[in-house]
Amino acid sequence: MPSADIPQKMTALVVQDKGEAEIEHVDTPNPPEGGVLVKIQNVALNPTDWKHLDWVGAKGAIVGSDFCGTIVDDCNETQTGMPAGTRVAGMVRGGYQKGVGAFAEYVSTYPATLIKVPDNVPSEEAAGLGVGGFTSYCCLFQDKHLNLPAPSASLSKLPEVDSSKKLLIWSGSTSVGQFAIQFARAAGFYVIVTASSKHEQYLKGLGAQEVYDYKQSDAADKIAEKHPDIVYALDTYSVAESQAGCARALTKSQSSTLTTILPPSEEVSKVNDKVKVTFFLGYTLAGQEFEFFGKTFSKEYCQEDQKFLISTVKSSVFTNFLQNKLLKCNRTSPQSGGLGAIHFGFDRMRKGEVSCEKLTYQVA
Repeated sequence: MPSADIPQKMTALVVQDKGEAEIEHVDTPNPPEGGVLVKIQNVALNPTDWKHLDWVGAKGAIVGSDFCGTIVDDCNETQTGMPAGTRVAGMVRGGYQKGVGAFAEYVSTYPATLIKVPDNVPSEEAAGLGVGGFTSYCCLFQDKHLNLPAPSASLSKLPEVDSSKKLLIWSGSTSVGQFAIQFARAAGFYVIVTASSKHEQYLKGLGAQEVYDYKQSDAADKIAEKHPDIVYALDTYSVAESQAGCARALTKSQSSTLTTILPPSEEVSKVNDKVKVTFFLGYTLAGQEFEFFGKTFSKEYCQEDQKFLISTVKSSVFTNFLQNKLLKCNRTSPQSGGLGAIHFGFDRMRKGEVSCEKLTYQVA
């Protein structure tokens, strides 16, 4: 779509106040230098979307993080390497800054953080790649977190499982958990997860070797008894109780590492003082300093994360794994009504009615 054909106004879901968002006609964003404009086809809901709306309520911000669409203005194709017409998926931090968010007809972003979507992946599925996919990969393979050996981006066949390489994923049915299972399996890990028993077969199909029902109070103890040598854990739920569960399951005979996606709990050290806890927050991927949970994330810290993401995307690991069917997107539940019906999805998520699937909405 030539720049002249891009409308000056677009439809977007805009924050009015805490817990309130309405459809508005707002200015279509202009891509920054070196950036691209994406015409959005589908969006996917994440817990962070309704939490930003309810807890932050940044008036004028556009709601939403995850999207899939087509580049319509590449500003400078020779620099971006992604010409107009390229189908892409990605994430932005919606609900935080005026005019920025994914639940709209267009989004402006940088191509270095966009996944080229292969032809075998529908847009409604690709819409959920950003937050969950990027978070899982950073937690598993970035050196400041679990620092596991990453699978080759050119991998075409899954390796044999190495039973000596064990990883515990607490809450494996979350979006992050589902992607983490698959990436860890591609790296040859023996993946142990907790989840509702109703999701056991699905998660084993993604690559989990064992599934323990987190509703059982002794789940962590059973894991520790059978596997007393686990030194890596990823908690994709990350409340105090789940972090304590990870600490109980991790070995007590040597140092171990637990990565969380919410602030570390003091309960961890009380349960197991051999556990080192790292905390990954996906908002750092924007590369800009910000404050959250009472903690300042410096520009330097955030740019380290952004550089890791850029190198990951540049390797084409997401595109290649999707193309070779080594990576499946989250299960989706397409919803009707477009942007104007997203609040119904938020209500379901607030009530805990969404499990092991992504609610997606068609925009165009």
